[in-house]
This record gives sequence, structure tokens and C-alpha cells, in this order.
Amino acid sequence: MKKQLLAGLIATAIASPAFACTTILVGNQVSSDGSFLVARNEDYSATNAKHFLIHPRKENQRGEFHSNGNDFTYPLPEISLRYTSLSDYDTQDRSMGEAGFNELGVGMTATETIYNGQQVLKYDPYVLKTGINEDSIENVILPRIHSAKEGAELLGKIIETKGAAEGFGVAFVDKHDIWYLETGSGHQWMARRIPHDKYFVSANQGRLQKVDLKDSHNYLGSKDLISFAIKHGLYNPKTDGAFNFHTVYSQDLKNDVTYNYPRVWTLQHKFNPGLATKIGDGKSFPVFLKPAHKLSVQDLESALRNHYQGTPHDPYMNANPNEPYRPISVFRTQESHILQVRPDMPAEIGNVEYVAFGMTALGVYLPFYQGITQIPKGFDVGTNKASNDSVAWKFRKLQTLAMVNYKQYAPIVQKAYHQFEKQTFANQKKMEQRYLAIYKKDPKAARELIQNLENKTTEQALVLTDQLTNQLFTKLTHDTDMKYHFEGA
Repeated sequence: MKKQLLAGLIATAIASPAFACTTILVGNQVSSDGSFLVARNEDYSATNAKHFLIHPRKENQRGEFHSNGNDFTYPLPEISLRYTSLSDYDTQDRSMGEAGFNELGVGMTATETIYNGQQVLKYDPYVLKTGINEDSIENVILPRIHSAKEGAELLGKIIETKGAAEGFGVAFVDKHDIWYLETGSGHQWMARRIPHDKYFVSANQGRLQKVDLKDSHNYLGSKDLISFAIKHGLYNPKTDGAFNFHTVYSQDLKNDVTYNYPRVWTLQHKFNPGLATKIGDGKSFPVFLKPAHKLSVQDLESALRNHYQGTPHDPYMNANPNEPYRPISVFRTQESHILQVRPDMPAEIGNVEYVAFGMTALGVYLPFYQGITQIPKGFDVGTNKASNDSVAWKFRKLQTLAMVNYKQYAPIVQKAYHQFEKQTFANQKKMEQRYLAIYKKDPKAARELIQNLENKTTEQALVLTDQLTNQLFTKLTHDTDMKYHFEGA
């Protein structure tokens, strides 16, 4: 994840990634309940409050979308579908949407920062001023698409015609498939349908390799994807073997060994403990894997909270802010989300967006069903300064406090949130059973079940967060008193 202030760094693609994310995609045949799962941590700034929003359906629209990040514009759709977003506070809630579902049950997450190769960018640089970037992608694409594949096709078309302002990966999901798109350069791109019996992990690198544009059921790409590479001497079919998108359009640099490889390696070994790959061999990591056991939402929550626990590379338990291995869970995470699509259930309850604000290792995931009518108060306010009315800041205050003494304070927060998530999951199952029993004959009452659960869950989460904040303040007050007691003999 990144903003336009990174344009210079991205254009040259030679600096260490300053802002970044981790993405996990899971096919429905290897999830525990037949779900498609799309997950990502959005990592940028700890002081940037996110606004969780529902954009209402709009008809007879005219005019253009204008990016807050650069001069990119795009015509508004005549009919804008209802959709959710997680926007930055300073976008007037109109851009930097990050993730959500639209009213047709199509979901997306944007973006995974990737860095295309320096050589290819010499011939086709990013279109920094007017190309599409993270600020625009969700808010332009999601309100107008009817399927995951259509989302990849539309974004690809925009990249080819208007250009990409930066390197990125974007995932789309519906009840049939997950599609993942990666940029290759300013105007080159490819997308892959994720195999239903595999999972995929990305950590700030182009990860896609094989491409067969004749197989449009599984692959999409720019029209001259391969001929462009041949023309500019980036690929020789006579000597280089089968075309490899990563080799031609992405890169492997020294900093990848500590910044990117450890995250992919850790999650692949978490889901496949018998894997024989070495942490420094990122070029040979499998692109897709079948997990040793089927993956659940809870497995992905655990994965997105990973910080190399139980190893010398855990920066938090070891109080080492200079740890070279970049953890998956970082303090500057703005929000984390998991999009769940259960194809065999009504979309109102089958599509769930799990959202955790702030640092995942100290955060709590809250479920938001597609069938909600409104997002509770406080989720759409907050700036870059702490305030009492912002839900995002309520969570961030507790996390900041816990980081003062992670070894002592973090377990308190984690234990309480774990129990809360466990109870919430049980409440979800009860609500879903009641919903299924009445939604056909009384859809209004069924939707009220969803909203009531939403209101109760978020309210309880905020009450618990206040309690934990006060508990840690009490402990910190006592610890400070003991440290500077100055009591007479």
C-alpha cells in the first residue's frame, strides 16, 4: 500500500519498500467451509484513521471520478452499485477505498504493492501523473462490475489505455472465482484465476509466473504482453524457454531476502509444514500450493497476525525495532480485512467482510455482513490526530499502550480479544441459522437479524476495548509508580 508521495521511489524501483502489505488468497476447495477467501493487511501509517463506509446505489450519474492521489480521471458509471470501502480520512471518503463488496456480491482488495523490473520500466515507465493508482482502483472498479473476472478485465483495460501510476497487485472475488491481477509496467499486466484447490501468498513482489493468453478461462493479460518483451530484448523464446511473467516483468533484489521472502516463506510453511524450501530462495517459492489442512477465516486471522512468534526474529517479544525480517503484523497497519464468499449461502449472509483496525497482533476482527443496512456510529470518523469519537483511534490507543511493554501487556489484550472472537463466531452461527429459517418468507426481519448482530458485536467490542485500555493504564500507572516511587525509608 502506498501513496503518490512514493512516486519517485516507485518510478525508479530501487528503494526499500516503505509502505507495504501482505495478501493471502484461498480457493474454495481448500477452505474449511467451501469459502473463497481474500485477505490483506493494509500497511501505511499508524496515525491515519480509516473510515469504514457504505456507498449507496446511485443512478443517472454524470461526470468524472477524480483521484486524490494524482490527476487520474475516469467517467462515473451511469448506475453506481452500492458498495463498501475502507477509505483514508483525508480523501473526503471518495477514494482510497481499499476493500469491500458491492451489492452483487463481488468483492475486491486493492492493492498489494509490487515493484516491476527496472529494465522494463525504461521502455514503459509508470504514468505517474495520470495513470491509475491505489487511490482510485476500488472506487472506480467496484461500483460497476458484475463478476470477479470483469473486474480484472476492466482494470487491465484501464492500465493499457490510461496507464498504471505504480506497481500493484489486485484481487477480485465472487461466488465462482478469485482473480488476481499484477502490473508488469506502465501499460503491461496479467491476471490469473486462482485454482480452486490452491492458496496464494504475496508480499510486495510480483508472484505470477506462467501465462497462457489462449486460455482465457484461467489467464488474462495485455495484448502485447509477450511481443513487447521480445521487441525490447527482455525475452527470447529461442533461448529463454517458456515465458515467465515474473522473470520478465518483476524483480528480485537484495532487500527482498529480508523484507519479502520471510513473509511468504513463513505463511507457506505455516500452511504446509513439510515444505522443503529455504527462506532465502524466494525465486523458487511455489506460486500456488495445496495446504496441508483446509483453511478457515481463523487461520487467515492468525496468519495476518504473524510476527515470527517463537523465533529469534520476533521484533516485539525481543524488543528489537531493528529486526531485519519484516513481520507480517506491523504497528503501522491501518486495517486488515478478510473477504469471505460462501457460494452456497444467500449473499446477505454468505458474504462477510472481517475487519480489524490497526495492528493485527493487537487487534480484533469484526464481521460485517453484506446484508447490513448501516455501519455503526464512529466507524466513519477520525483524522490523523487522536480523538474520542473515532473507532479507529479507540483501537489504536489501546494498541499504542500495549506496545509500551509488549511482553507484559500484549498477552492481556490478545487473550481477551481471542475469547471475544470465539464468542462472536458462535453468535454468528446462531444468527445465520435463524436467518436461513425466515429470510424467504420475511426478508425484512431477516435483515434486522443481521443488523442487530452487527450493532451488538461492535458495541461489545468497543466496551471491551475501553476496559482493556483502563486495565493497561492501571498497570502502567502502578509500574511507573514503582519505578519512580521516592518513598521515605
